[in-house]
Amino acid sequence: MNNLAAFCDKRLSKAIMDMLRCAEHKYTPLDLERSICSQCHAPAKTVRRTLKELIAQNRLAYTQFLGHTFVEISCKRAISAARGVILAPPDAAVDKASGKTVVRILPGAAFGMGDHATTRICLELMAWVFENQILPAPAASCRVMDIGTGSGVLAIAACLLGAVHAAGTDIDACARVEAAQNAALNGLENRVEIFNSVSGAKKINPGLFPFHLVLANLRYPTLAGMHDLVSEICAPGAAVIFSGFRPYEQAGVLKAFAPERFKLLRTFEANGWCGIAMTKLSKTDFLRV
Repeated sequence: MNNLAAFCDKRLSKAIMDMLRCAEHKYTPLDLERSICSQCHAPAKTVRRTLKELIAQNRLAYTQFLGHTFVEISCKRAISAARGVILAPPDAAVDKASGKTVVRILPGAAFGMGDHATTRICLELMAWVFENQILPAPAASCRVMDIGTGSGVLAIAACLLGAVHAAGTDIDACARVEAAQNAALNGLENRVEIFNSVSGAKKINPGLFPFHLVLANLRYPTLAGMHDLVSEICAPGAAVIFSGFRPYEQAGVLKAFAPERFKLLRTFEANGWCGIAMTKLSKTDFLRV
């Protein structure tokens, strides 16, 4: 393969991976091929060859759902998801000497396998919060709430980064089962609890409240309607991390979380998605505003 061909294949590989990472829906092989052909002005034959190479490299995989075949990012290899955080399937080899936090996740149906940009954004912001100690309590006594936990990846990562306890909620029973399995896989069955709702968590284990870190990787309309809930469960000075919205939706999310109650700390964008880190103002700070 000459240098030009190698460059073109590398460009196509990146375009394919980026498209799948920022997708809002699953792609069939034909839909993905057509989208990449249109975006990159590449011949269909070249795109198909690149797809086959990515699948042979275990970077992509074919999945089946309701009789249809889709192309998705493979869960068979470890990936660097954020600063110092690696997501890996149970049997993937990871260099333990790297000093990085390794989160083991079983392949499943729940969202949060690390294949989507919004998961990576949350992990990046969370690692930043822990690294810079932007919490109202030491990490060793930090309690975390992950709303819409999916696979449980964020709650698990929070505990592996130092939090003492994490609660994850999800209305999907399948997701709750998978999240509990993933917590056990990482040896955190006694530190990560999974509930069907925030109110359910408060009823079963009220001692978890309030939380020093609240996470939610959800779409914009849902996030915008969560102001009262998040305000209620946050301890003063708590860090709040959101993702799941587009850059043009960021202003709406920030507007929903009144600036006199929450202070924006950082924004982060990747692959057409956006995330924010905020802190809940203490009563003293609120009175100063």
